Amino acid sequence: MKEHIFLPKPIFPRHICFPDFIGGYSEFPEHAVNREFATTENNLDRYYNLHIVLGGKGYLHTDNMTYELTQGQGFLYGPGLRQTYHSDARDPWSIRWVHFYGVRPEELLDGKGLDEPWLFHLPDLAPVEALMERLLGLGRSYEVDDEYAAASTLYELLTRIQTTASQLNVSVHQAADKIRAAANYVRANCNQPFTLEQAATIAGYSSHYFSRKFNQTFGKSFSDFLTEARILRAKQLLASTRLAVKLIALETGFSQTSYFSKCFRDQEGMTPLQFRERHKA
Repeated sequence: MKEHIFLPKPIFPRHICFPDFIGGYSEFPEHAVNREFATTENNLDRYYNLHIVLGGKGYLHTDNMTYELTQGQGFLYGPGLRQTYHSDARDPWSIRWVHFYGVRPEELLDGKGLDEPWLFHLPDLAPVEALMERLLGLGRSYEVDDEYAAASTLYELLTRIQTTASQLNVSVHQAADKIRAAANYVRANCNQPFTLEQAATIAGYSSHYFSRKFNQTFGKSFSDFLTEARILRAKQLLASTRLAVKLIALETGFSQTSYFSKCFRDQEGMTPLQFRERHKA
C-alpha cells in the first residue's frame, strides 16, 4: 500500500495545527528519505513531519546514531531539520505520517522536534492508530466542511502523543544551548535596540517559544535580562569614565535619560550620580 493525500489550505488561517500532507506505506521496502537541512521539499523548512510505525521495522539516522523503530514507536521532525530514515528491506515497516503546521505548534509540543528528531514509544498504540486512520479517512474524501474535523483530529492525535509517549533518544538539550548563546550575544551588544523577536531569531525560534524557554533558563524575562545587562554596562562607565549621564544612557541602549535613571534606581537603589560618587577613584 502506498498512499499520498494533500489537503488544501484551510479557510480559517489560525488553527493551532492543521495537516498538509498525510499518507502511509505498507509492504513497501523501497521507502527511504534523505532530506538536507532547511529543505523546501513539501514545505518542510516550515512544517513538522510526524511518523507512526504500525508494524514491521525501519531505521532513523542522525549524525552519530542509528535507531531501529518498530511497532508502537515513531518520530517527529521539526521544521528545517535534516531527515534520514528508511524501511527495513526484509521486514518493511507499515507506517503512517502527517506533515503539519499551525499557530505556535511548538508550544503544543513543548518544543519537541525543534532541535533534533524526537523519537518516542507509545504505551498504547490503538487510540493513536485510530486517530491516524480517522485523519486519513477525512483526507480521502475531504470537503470544505471537514476543515475543523481535520484540525481537531490532528490536535487530539498530537496531544495524546505529547502526553503519553516516552522518549527513545536522549536529548542533547540544544534548546538551552541556543538560548544561552543568544543571551551572550545580547549581553555583548546590549547597547543596540534589541527586541524579543530579534533575539528569538538569533536562537532560531519563534518569539513565543523563545520567551518561555528564556524564562525557564534564566528565571527572568528577556526584557529584565536586557535591562540588567544595560545597567551593568552603565555601572562600568559611571565608575571608569567622566561621561555625562545622558551620554551613558545613550551608550547603554536607553533612548531616554529619565527612563535610564528610573531603571538604575530600581535596580541599584540609588541614582547614577550617587553610584558614581560612591565609586569614584
